[in-house]
Amino acid sequence: LKLTFYFKRLDIVIHVNGMTGTGFFMASLWSILTILILIFFNEPVRKGLAEQKAQEAMKLASAQEVTTSEKMDRGDSNNLDLKAVFSNEEMPENQEALPEPPGMVEDQDTCFTEIDRVVRLIKLPVRLCLAFLFAKVFTIEALVSCTSALTKNRYGWHVQQVGTLGFINGTMTVPLSIFVGYLSNFYQDRVLMMWLVTIGSFGLFLLIDFSDLMGTPTGTYNQGHPLAVEPSRYVTGYFLAFCSIQAFEGVIGSILSKVIPTALASGTLNSGLLATLVDTLGRGCGDIFIFFVGSLNLRQLMNLLFIPACSIMVICLITIRRFHDVLSV
Repeated sequence: LKLTFYFKRLDIVIHVNGMTGTGFFMASLWSILTILILIFFNEPVRKGLAEQKAQEAMKLASAQEVTTSEKMDRGDSNNLDLKAVFSNEEMPENQEALPEPPGMVEDQDTCFTEIDRVVRLIKLPVRLCLAFLFAKVFTIEALVSCTSALTKNRYGWHVQQVGTLGFINGTMTVPLSIFVGYLSNFYQDRVLMMWLVTIGSFGLFLLIDFSDLMGTPTGTYNQGHPLAVEPSRYVTGYFLAFCSIQAFEGVIGSILSKVIPTALASGTLNSGLLATLVDTLGRGCGDIFIFFVGSLNLRQLMNLLFIPACSIMVICLITIRRFHDVLSV
């Protein structure tokens, strides 16, 4: 595919070929999606939000009752303090001064207080989900973004072969995600997380070239060595890691929607924004990581990428086991 568009008045020439065609195609799809959202999208009503707010209000009311009872128990000491104030008597040395009334403290509703409020609302289950999301995005970015450079240097692949690999991955991801969604009707999310992370860790383990770790690396990437990563092993590990870790994101979103506080269910600083920020941060860190390890040693790019990625998935698996009860939703 080679197309050229000339815009003489703007003095612009656009070339559409095998390298740029995918970018223009995705830009067209996102433009269409944006237009459709602006025309047809309406803010949906979150099911169960009212019930969840009522439960949180009941918990808050019970906590306030406990606080009120504690204050009543301390009423005698407070009355002594008030008598000392109005009678101009000095308080005992071991008696603490009364706190200032709430109305005397200035309420500074700033950006920092809003951020502090959001941070206080992010409890342990939410933090775990966001950490898993960061690990997922970082690992997928390290796996996918290096595919072209890695396969070209190691196996001599061309653009068509790399594109075919990506196309097959894309076609397998959606059916697998649907299948995982079907399994969620029979198994808890934490169980699905363990399965997917285990498969992803095994896939990344297959991508580690142990021949480079045990012997002297050669210019042919130890071709023929039993421990070397041949193309068939690379494709197998790539499919297992990509599909399972990509489906892992859907399970993370499922748990996150159940543990997120109602205060983060709407507004600007909400769960969607938090997930987007973590996703973007993980993607950026993954790209920076690829740049540094590629600059460090291009010959060892595979091990420098996939040993840390496999370690991250193993840490996620250990964390899921450690906080198994917290993720029980």
